[in-house]
Amino acid sequence: MSNLDPVNEQSAQNPHHCPATRKDGQPCRAPAGADGWCVGHRPGAADARSRGGRGKSRAARAGKLLPSRLRPVAEMLELALVEVKDGRLKPSQAQAMASLAGALVRVVTSGEMEERLRDLESKE
Repeated sequence: MSNLDPVNEQSAQNPHHCPATRKDGQPCRAPAGADGWCVGHRPGAADARSRGGRGKSRAARAGKLLPSRLRPVAEMLELALVEVKDGRLKPSQAQAMASLAGALVRVVTSGEMEERLRDLESKE
């Protein structure tokens, strides 16, 4: 992310700023932490950020919440999206797939709600 050049002019003038140089060649203006580097330029920060971000995206969280019966449908729709973009699938075919997938989701959701309701009623 950065090149950890020797202390630049700005940090020599202000020891409370990070001594790194940004990608655009300008001195970093972020405040330095106890180790002398800002959060973004701290040695090893890029590795930590990449490890910390795995599985945290909305898509990753949504995939975990998706019922296992619907995961293959979602994967098929993702593939269809790529195929439409690449010109290997007609948009009308993808639209038909999406429409059928929507119907399937409604059926599965309805079935799950019905099952939950029965479970609640049986507990009373």
